[in-house]
Amino acid sequence: MNIAVGQLDRQTYLGGSDIAAILGLSPYRTPLDVYLDKVEGKQPEDPAKAKIFKRGTRLEPYILDMLVEETGLELVKRGERYRDNEHDFLAAEIDAEAATGENIEAKSVNQFGAKEWGTEWTDEIPVHYTAQAMHGMMITGAPCTVFPVLIGIDDFRVYKVNRDEETIAGIRAKEVEFWQRIQSKEAPEATTVGDIERLFARDHGSVVQATDEIVEAYKALKDLKKRIKLLEDDADDYAKQIKLFMREHQILKFGAETLLTWKTQDTTRLVPDLFRAAHPRIARKFERTTTSRVLRLK
Repeated sequence: MNIAVGQLDRQTYLGGSDIAAILGLSPYRTPLDVYLDKVEGKQPEDPAKAKIFKRGTRLEPYILDMLVEETGLELVKRGERYRDNEHDFLAAEIDAEAATGENIEAKSVNQFGAKEWGTEWTDEIPVHYTAQAMHGMMITGAPCTVFPVLIGIDDFRVYKVNRDEETIAGIRAKEVEFWQRIQSKEAPEATTVGDIERLFARDHGSVVQATDEIVEAYKALKDLKKRIKLLEDDADDYAKQIKLFMREHQILKFGAETLLTWKTQDTTRLVPDLFRAAHPRIARKFERTTTSRVLRLK
């Protein structure tokens, strides 16, 4: 087994949380996210995603204790970090390790994510976690990874992913190739609109000729926009018909069934133009300029 190491600078290695993104499997990050993290330092996080990760960190000790209680596994290490014997830019932090040699990776999932997890004690888990498991086993030499998973507040399950040498070899090659990109400052291709907006926050004022495929996408988008506008107009007409019928009434029923309500609602909002006119100097202190690119059909 590789030697455990202390705290590592995340810019100096690829870890288990990076591999799914590098492979294009992560629901949270893209290859470009990982690249920029390593080249430019930690990038700003989406607050919603950061909240999910923070919850997982807080619940990890509790989930590991549940694993011990439910299975009798003896945990001998928690939170150890390891570097690869051959490539020191490959590393892994393992949530826990069992006396019998298994890596342990604790996960917490909201109830809406339950459908991604299959039969207990199988490897029917989200593919991005399988990638993380293979990376961890590549670094530590473990024969398998056990996943104790808490779904919601009381649905506790255990899954197991066995070591697969062919998969590990493929992952290792991808990681080495990606690290070479980082060293040569060769950014990966954008895979999402978010990537494009980060790479090209401002347009260059240039012209590009559409391919046949893009022309078809443009035509489809333009047609959908027209259909959406027609549907919105129809919806407004139906709403007007209903309101003219209801007049002063609050609730619309058909027999015992309540169809809809039209309730009085008071809303208080700051009116920017009025505030700016009354207090121009104060308003300027709180003005911020944001940059975005707007797609307009012609």
